[in-house]
Amino acid sequence: MKSQKKSGNPILNFFSSVKLAIFLFIILAITSIVGTIIPQGESLQFYLERYGPNLFNIIRWLHLDNTYHSWWYLTLLGLFSINLLVCISRRLPYTLELVRRDNLNVDDTKLKKMPQRAFWNLNPGLDETRQKRLIDLFSKIVGGRRRERELEGGGKLFLVEKGKWSYWGLYGLHFSLLIIFAGAIIGNIFGFGGGVMIAEGEAVDHIYSRTDNSPIPLGFSVRCDKFVVQFYDNGAPKLFKSDLTIIEDGKEVLKKEILVNAPLSYKGIRFYQSSYQAIPSVKMKLVRSDGKEKVLTIPAYKKISLPEEHLELGIMQFIPNIHGVPAIRLWVGNPKGGSQAFWVLKGRDGEFKNEGQIYKVVLESVQNRYMTGLQVKKDPGVPLVYLGCLGLILGIFVAFWVPHRRWWLMIKPKESATEVILAGQTNKNKAGFRKEFEELKAKVNEIIGEKRS
Repeated sequence: MKSQKKSGNPILNFFSSVKLAIFLFIILAITSIVGTIIPQGESLQFYLERYGPNLFNIIRWLHLDNTYHSWWYLTLLGLFSINLLVCISRRLPYTLELVRRDNLNVDDTKLKKMPQRAFWNLNPGLDETRQKRLIDLFSKIVGGRRRERELEGGGKLFLVEKGKWSYWGLYGLHFSLLIIFAGAIIGNIFGFGGGVMIAEGEAVDHIYSRTDNSPIPLGFSVRCDKFVVQFYDNGAPKLFKSDLTIIEDGKEVLKKEILVNAPLSYKGIRFYQSSYQAIPSVKMKLVRSDGKEKVLTIPAYKKISLPEEHLELGIMQFIPNIHGVPAIRLWVGNPKGGSQAFWVLKGRDGEFKNEGQIYKVVLESVQNRYMTGLQVKKDPGVPLVYLGCLGLILGIFVAFWVPHRRWWLMIKPKESATEVILAGQTNKNKAGFRKEFEELKAKVNEIIGEKRS
């Protein structure tokens, strides 16, 4: 992005400033890093507990919990886009002039001022055989399509031009950035992200937004046919996966097994395996110290009341495998307000007291089902972002590594002599071009058989 000559319009000068472009690029890079470090889309309680009240207020005020959808991030993208468009519009006339320029329309005076040049005055002049060898040598070594022009007074000018189109590489780079920004903005406006928990054998037709937990309809249903989880000996999950089915208009249209890094995609919506939750139904025996027993079945995440015992019981947590046996965290409440919680493992009874009675808890069996936790995302801007990234790579390659190279060979009669001019010019890799030019000049010397005058 080269700076252009300033006009009298201060607004255009501001938006075409390279300093503005660098500033915006740095700010976008920093905020993108912050958006990567700070987890996105979590609950406000998560940020309060993790970062404390001071940082929590900053995160909430700047929307750092949803950085890439925040108004100020989109504003930065918009300013950067305007900066690029203004720079493109101000540079375009100069580029068009370079592309349209006829590089065959040069004279010997201009050629002798080129960065790379060599010229010979031959007396007597070149015969037709050596002249043809010279032209063939020029075409062979330089390569590319050769153009030629008849000179006034006789003689010819030959031109080989390569990479003239490379001036558009800078515009490809700029437009690729704009395409990436457009993809990001489209994704922000028309996309969504959220999550859902689905029990085995059940289906849902909506998810819940990660920003405000509002329901988002999918336009079809997704069913969890099966969920599989494997554990290490310490109870930590080793692998979990879901068999999902997409149902639309009452018909099964797609089935797929998904894992953490292998999502299901349908109509631009991706379903990622992210978590799971056990929903056990616990059968247990409650044995009082006076010998009375009760067999209870407690559904997951629900309380049951035992009025005659003045008790309420509920399952707070379930781990299907701790050293080979299932375990529950049992909550025991008293209508008077007292409560306690403790772990009960199968084969290892628990115990608690209530109103003078001692109760033994025996875990008999657990009928366990699972809910699969899915992260769901729709981002219609992703194809544009991929296209922009590809264009960005190509644009950088062309803009920085593809030169515009021009080679001229003029053979011009001059009274009884012949003047030969060899000239060259490039806008990139000038050291390498100089070396190639010197090699060509040496070959020309061999054909001409004369020293340069």
